[in-house]
Amino acid sequence: MSQMHKELNSKEEFAEAIQTKEKFVFVLAYEGEPPAGADERAKQFSDKVVAYKFDVSKAPKAKEAHGITAVPCALVFKDGKLVKKVDGMDQAGMKEVGQILSSS
Repeated sequence: MSQMHKELNSKEEFAEAIQTKEKFVFVLAYEGEPPAGADERAKQFSDKVVAYKFDVSKAPKAKEAHGITAVPCALVFKDGKLVKKVDGMDQAGMKEVGQILSSS
């Protein structure tokens, strides 16, 4: 199975990733291991979204900089601007993310 989320390993990679034009950028912040099924869900939107991930335990400053209060956390960007953040990736918040990504 191919991996849909590209791992971000530096502040510079993160900054470059969110500047992607013409597509949404989905960033999965996790701790330890990404949530089961994350790559499968990313495939649903692969034509509209570029998916990335990072481990907050390896990047605590990134967790703080983006105001992440619970992991896993979904961050959705468009043209460098944060469109939606879902701390804890609760079902209602993720449904809204799906609607945002589907509407583009």
